Amino acid sequence: NRILPLPEAVKSGLEREAKIQDFEILKELGAGSFGRVYLVSHKVTKVQYAIKAIDKRNKANIEESEYFKREIEIMYKIRHPNVVHLYGHFEDDKYIYFIMEYVDQGNLYNLIPREKNKTLEHEEVVQLMKGVISAVYFLHNMNPPIIHRDIKPENVLIADGRVAKLTDFGWSNYGNEYRDTVCGTPIYLAPEIIAEQGHDEKVDIWCIGVLLFELCTGSVPFQGNDIDTLKNNIRHMKITWPRDLSIEAKNLISKILKS
Repeated sequence: NRILPLPEAVKSGLEREAKIQDFEILKELGAGSFGRVYLVSHKVTKVQYAIKAIDKRNKANIEESEYFKREIEIMYKIRHPNVVHLYGHFEDDKYIYFIMEYVDQGNLYNLIPREKNKTLEHEEVVQLMKGVISAVYFLHNMNPPIIHRDIKPENVLIADGRVAKLTDFGWSNYGNEYRDTVCGTPIYLAPEIIAEQGHDEKVDIWCIGVLLFELCTGSVPFQGNDIDTLKNNIRHMKITWPRDLSIEAKNLISKILKS
C-alpha cells in the first residue's frame, strides 16, 4: 500500500530505505489533521531531525495523497537558508514519514505578542520579514515558479538569530499557470482565491502583507465574526487599522494588500 515513490538513492540501490526504528523519538512538536511532528535523534549519527508522520489509515490522507507527492517533489527541489530542508522520506504500513530540518525556536505565531499595546520591536520585524521575503523571492524565481499558498505565522519557523524559515508546503504548487483551488487559511486568503477566479504566485505577496500587518500590530487586518463576513471584508478591502500604526508601515502594507 505504498503511497509515495521511493527516494532515488533507495530506488538505485545506493542505500536502504529508512525506518522509524532508526530514530529515537524525543518528544512531540505538534499535531494536525494530517498527523504529528516529532523531534527525533538518529540512533547512529545522533543528528536531530523533525519527522512529520502522516497516518495512512486516515481516509482523508489517502484521498489527498497527490498533495503529499507534490509536497516532497517540490521540497526536494528547494535549497535555501530561509526554507526548512527536507532530507528524505520513507513509509511503512501505517505512516508516511518526512525527515526534515529541526528548527528549535518554535514558530512565528508563538513569537507574536497578543497582549494589548505590546508588539515586536521594529528591528525584529525587519529581520523576520527579510527572511520570509527572501524565501518567497527564491520560490517565485524558480523554473517553473513555486507558489507556497499558505504563508502564515504557524508556517514560519524561527532558528537561532531570529532567522525565519518557511515550512509546510502541503498546499504548494507550480505557478506556471493559473490555479483555481480554494486553499490556505481563511484570514490570509487573497481576494482572487475567495472569488475562485484563478490565481498565481501573487497570492503569496498578499500573504506577506497580512503577515507584516500581524507582526506590526499583533492582530490581523481583516476581521469578521463569521467566515462570510471575513470574506466580504477581504473582498472589499475593509482593513481595521490600529491608531498607533506608523504611517510608513501603513503605506507599505497598503501597497502590498491590493486586490
